[in-house]
Amino acid sequence: MIAGVLVPLVFEESLLETEYFRKYALGKEKTQGTVCFNPYRNFDVLCSLFNHISQYNLRHARSFAKRIKTQDNDWTSCEAVFTELIVYGYYLRLRNEGLVRSINIEESEADVIVERSDQTHMHLEAMCVMPSFPESQDGKPVVYSVKTHTQDAPSSIRQKLLRKIEKQGQMSKPRENFVVVELNDTSIVGDFHVLSSLSDGYKVSGCREPGKILRSGYDWSKTFLAWPQARYLKGIIWFDRGDYEARRVLINPYFQISNTE
Repeated sequence: MIAGVLVPLVFEESLLETEYFRKYALGKEKTQGTVCFNPYRNFDVLCSLFNHISQYNLRHARSFAKRIKTQDNDWTSCEAVFTELIVYGYYLRLRNEGLVRSINIEESEADVIVERSDQTHMHLEAMCVMPSFPESQDGKPVVYSVKTHTQDAPSSIRQKLLRKIEKQGQMSKPRENFVVVELNDTSIVGDFHVLSSLSDGYKVSGCREPGKILRSGYDWSKTFLAWPQARYLKGIIWFDRGDYEARRVLINPYFQISNTE
């Protein structure tokens, strides 16, 4: 039991003793009823996802729980597990409505595998993107820059995606592969960071007359989606801070599979 917090029942009570769950419980206590409370990503949502997944597939729930416990001292890694839980939970609701046949997890294949009602499959690789901000050592303001929207910075969405493809190899298989990106910080929510990083950036062309803009928009002439590494990537799905129902999708026009399953 966590002092001062009404704890929903979870399938594995030992999760409540992890530092990760404790931080979310404390966050609920401090923010509930304020504008800082996130209705899509909070302690109750975390517990509810584990409960519902355990009722559908206990092995899957235990797999997620084991990762939380193993990575308990690594906040970023635990947040990535929460991202996968959110994605899994959304399609589990669709299954309960008869719109999806099954949901599976298989580490060597994809983070989440969704079997549609027509027996075709989506292989989803989830990414939780959070800028790493330096902390002040002496109480003075710290100047930092966010480079998630760029193309070449190691912290950019493009480079994170490229490393994921090259390291894991799942998206190198000819099938319907999707990358799911959760923008898990208020400084990067919206469409700009994803679209700017996957394209060659947002560009504005002006003219000699002051204040006049000839054209502006994302430059797709050098898009990452045209690279060989992305040829089996059907699309990018992204959402803000837990709200998967409000996700956006960018279909890869260079996707090379003519006949999927």
